[in-house]
Amino acid sequence: MCETIKSMEDYFESAKVMKGRENFLTTGCSKFDKFLQGGISTRGITQIYGAASTGKTQLALQLCLTVQLPVAEGGFAAGAVYICTESVFPSRRLQQLIQKLEATKKYGINGDLIFVEHVSTIDKLEICLLRRIPILMSTYKIGLIVVDSVAAPYRVEDWKDESNNRAKSLRTIGQQLHKLCKNDVCIVCINQVTATVHNSVLYDNLSERPSLGTTWLSMITNSIQFYRLDSLRYACVKLSSNLPEITIPFEIQGSGVKAID
Repeated sequence: MCETIKSMEDYFESAKVMKGRENFLTTGCSKFDKFLQGGISTRGITQIYGAASTGKTQLALQLCLTVQLPVAEGGFAAGAVYICTESVFPSRRLQQLIQKLEATKKYGINGDLIFVEHVSTIDKLEICLLRRIPILMSTYKIGLIVVDSVAAPYRVEDWKDESNNRAKSLRTIGQQLHKLCKNDVCIVCINQVTATVHNSVLYDNLSERPSLGTTWLSMITNSIQFYRLDSLRYACVKLSSNLPEITIPFEIQGSGVKAID
């Protein structure tokens, strides 16, 4: 019996062992890191979705700074790539974070290691991910790639064959992002939402779904919904291989996203 168990362990490993091999990027907030059981994982694609003004881009900017922190502080001592697909890069807000975050002042972190790309079409997004970023990574140590937002280029495309071309493109993007994360890189994709309407009544945040459908969802490793309810913001894990579906309230301060009790 013991020999059988040992033989099985040669082929299988526990979830605890797998989790021990994961690297996590700190969010810059210890309570938020605890909520995510370590921070943002380098395993697979982390999707953050929600309506406008819920804090998605705020957290993404924060990660662009924490990734530059030393490993001992929860960072990767590396740079970040920020791909903007629907608006200009929020440089003013980034400068506010640089001035307010204690860690950035302590370690002299600035925007020099944040590489920004503006793309508006699917073709340009694929070129950026499949060609430009690998070349950049051969020169600089990159620890974070943000796509903000992944849905925008797909909404403006004129799809001649919606079912085939769109799904093929989404798989190409998703597979490349999974390939890039194997270099111990955090992949964060900001996504928009679609809401369900039933009997002419718009449901609350529970009816919101991430855009791009099941093809894209099948590529996601962790999915976190951001939403607002009254005066509070919330983050809720909706899909994860190792995290429970848990919700935490947070607020946006001058120093960024902070979880609250």
